[in-house]
Amino acid sequence: MYDGERVSRFLRAIDRHAKRQQTEILEEMEKLEKQELEKAEAEIIEDVKLILRREINGIKNKISVEVSHKVLDRRKRIDHKRQSMLKSIFKESQQQLIEFTKTQEYRDSLIRYTKNIADRLKNNDVVLYVYEKDLKYEDMIKEAFGRECEFKPDKSIKIGGIRGYSKSEGVIADETIDSKLIAQEEWFLEKYGNQFIQDFLKRD
Repeated sequence: MYDGERVSRFLRAIDRHAKRQQTEILEEMEKLEKQELEKAEAEIIEDVKLILRREINGIKNKISVEVSHKVLDRRKRIDHKRQSMLKSIFKESQQQLIEFTKTQEYRDSLIRYTKNIADRLKNNDVVLYVYEKDLKYEDMIKEAFGRECEFKPDKSIKIGGIRGYSKSEGVIADETIDSKLIAQEEWFLEKYGNQFIQDFLKRD
């Protein structure tokens, strides 16, 4: 009887020990499982972050390309509009200058242009080129020049004025209205070109 009780106590002790071990093993397994789950979640989060970064970068690149194309198209449109406006302005200016060549003031200007050329070209081999319609002013221009010179029409002159050339000096003295208009156009573009863009942007 005594031995049977001892055996019974021994078996109960073994059972309690086994249960404790079982509990410890289960707790350790739960701990490891939790750690593995946390590790897996962290890896999944990093993968998701990487995918999101790639997607965001892709979207940014796509937007950047689209914006670049739109900016380029807008610049082209603005430049086209500016060129059209300037062309219109200088076409009107050209027409006004053509009307000017029909006045007494223009004939006075021809004399002034001729004297300017005479002051700049000193030799006696000067050729004076004029707009075809100004051939009628030959006597007046030669008198204003004050010395021997040739007098020829020049089809490249479309508005008026005079161009002098001395072969011996290798110098051209340009007093044509055409060249003055071109110079004015270049000055106008340099001075007001950006303002045209700003004004256009405000209206667009």
